[in-house]
Amino acid sequence: MASGTDRLKSDQILEHVKRLQRAREVVDVDTELVKVVVFTSGIHRFALYGSTVREILPPTPVAWVPGLPPHLPGLINVRGDIESVLDLRSLLGQETVPAESCLVAMVTQGSFRSGILVDAIEDVRDIPVSAVHPPLSTLSGIARELAAGAIDLDGLQITLLDTEKLATRARL
Repeated sequence: MASGTDRLKSDQILEHVKRLQRAREVVDVDTELVKVVVFTSGIHRFALYGSTVREILPPTPVAWVPGLPPHLPGLINVRGDIESVLDLRSLLGQETVPAESCLVAMVTQGSFRSGILVDAIEDVRDIPVSAVHPPLSTLSGIARELAAGAIDLDGLQITLLDTEKLATRARL
């Protein structure tokens, strides 16, 4: 039969083990998340806030409109609505490709509605709001002007574009 001190010692050991297990438990913290849509345009990766991306369209014929600047290749018909199209490659001074070979990310921000030509959608992900950092200091030119911030996804720095700034560029 075990003595009182032995039982007390075993209770102390069990209590110590329980404390260690509680200390290892992951604490569930409510973190504000934001959805981002990561895409490629030329050699660059960008992201847009998911709340501004209405839909992704397959390659769509773009109707050329005389007098538009090169970064606005024309208009598309989206189920009866006529929408403008913005070419990021042209805006950033990269080599352009035929608009009909690109996907179209339809974005909305306030009264602004337009399609943005993208090569591929890479990911749609929820990230903590705290993961959005100021734009990289190495970013220059128009890319810096259009940036809302930068995010780190899987070790890659991706520029988060500001839809309002894109809207300003798209206006004639």
